[in-house]
Amino acid sequence: MKKKTTTTSNILCTVLLCTALSCAVCACGTETDTADASRTDAAQDDADDSTADQSRDTDADTTAVEDAEQNTADSEDATEETGAEAGDTDIDPETDTTVSVFPSHIQITMQHNEEDLTANDGTVLCTTSYTYPVVSIEGNDDAAGKINEDIRSRVDSFLADTEAEEWSKEGYEYHIEDGSEYPFLSYYDDMTFGIQRADSNVISFTVTFYSFTGGAHGNYTTSGINYNAKTGDKLSFADLSDDADAFHEDTLAFNQALAKTEAYQMRMFSEDMLIGVSLETVLYAEDAWYLSTSGLTFISDPYELGPYVAGTIEFIIPYPDLADMGFRNNYTYGDRTAMKLLTDTANNFDLNGDGAEETILFSTETVAKDDDTYTTLLHLTIGDTDFSDQCNDIFQEVSTGYPVDQLSVFDLNVDDDFTELVLLSGENKDEDFVYNSYFFRYTKDGRLLYLGMTTGDVLNPTVSVTALETRS
Repeated sequence: MKKKTTTTSNILCTVLLCTALSCAVCACGTETDTADASRTDAAQDDADDSTADQSRDTDADTTAVEDAEQNTADSEDATEETGAEAGDTDIDPETDTTVSVFPSHIQITMQHNEEDLTANDGTVLCTTSYTYPVVSIEGNDDAAGKINEDIRSRVDSFLADTEAEEWSKEGYEYHIEDGSEYPFLSYYDDMTFGIQRADSNVISFTVTFYSFTGGAHGNYTTSGINYNAKTGDKLSFADLSDDADAFHEDTLAFNQALAKTEAYQMRMFSEDMLIGVSLETVLYAEDAWYLSTSGLTFISDPYELGPYVAGTIEFIIPYPDLADMGFRNNYTYGDRTAMKLLTDTANNFDLNGDGAEETILFSTETVAKDDDTYTTLLHLTIGDTDFSDQCNDIFQEVSTGYPVDQLSVFDLNVDDDFTELVLLSGENKDEDFVYNSYFFRYTKDGRLLYLGMTTGDVLNPTVSVTALETRS
């Protein structure tokens, strides 16, 4: 017997980055890196360190003008509380606005379905769950139709595979025969799409398959699916460059260099444990890549290049680097910088537009407190200045969550000289895990200013920023 439920949620991929930036001006410091395979809640419970990429939404309840007026008032209070000088601000809420990143003519609706297979006594044997997108492109029904047809075929293939259900029947029979005093732990089979990019050039998803069929934990794998937003055709790796062989070699060299950094060495198997596989065979397998807001992203599933606890390991080549490798212009990601930085590794980036790149070092540390609880501390150095203490003070004041091991750069205003740093935090709210993004600006005279926060991970295409809040 099967019992089925269906829910639908709309995600409008218009990121109106019309930011009425507030002036909360406090000198402080921060740093960076992440992950992203979108996965089910069950998979997150099994692998807290896994790279996760779930669709997250944020709503604006007031207009940008109203937010600007309120944030200006809030910033005056914040200046008094933190002791910052009035001259510490470089932000004008009347002029520091941004433009749209994602076109309003693309709409993605997420469909969620769930079915329970039950025994005659009502015991749930197996839950089959799947979440998939339906794409709408205004003025281009043909392209949207191709994309939706391909997605639906993948869903149909997933549903046609009933192996987990058959195993659950056998598992339950054994459970009854064994006479266990414990209740039967039902099996789980899930397929979840995550939106990674949606613009006039490219629409990309990850699809994560998670299954639990008994044992200590479930298992999951992630693939990338990429479409030409103008034609609806599925993109192959060879489509990304006019010289596919040279592009393969250049990107491989970049990934091999990443693999040698401390951040990756801490998560990957040693070379003598990579039996029968290599970095190249894993990362260049079919559908082991996708185009995100950060760049060309390669996927290594648990147990491939690292242990289960390392989660999904992603190798990201930023779009500026891809340009030197022959990456086709028609698949580039607009003119706005938005990308993750590496943790525990030197990142070089011109944050303040002075023509010189700053060296950014970021990491997080979990430490025990006197009351036997734990807290997460930030470590951030930009150039020769350590902003860690100041940034931890600010974060503790404005956030109710805890820092996630991810620092990104995000250009709030493409018309000014600055590219902001964004620190990601996470917390449990109303039984849901939510992200918040905290923005900082590195000034031309070497200070780091806290600008405010917005709900959601701003690198996620479904998140919009209409105004930065100065209070959490």
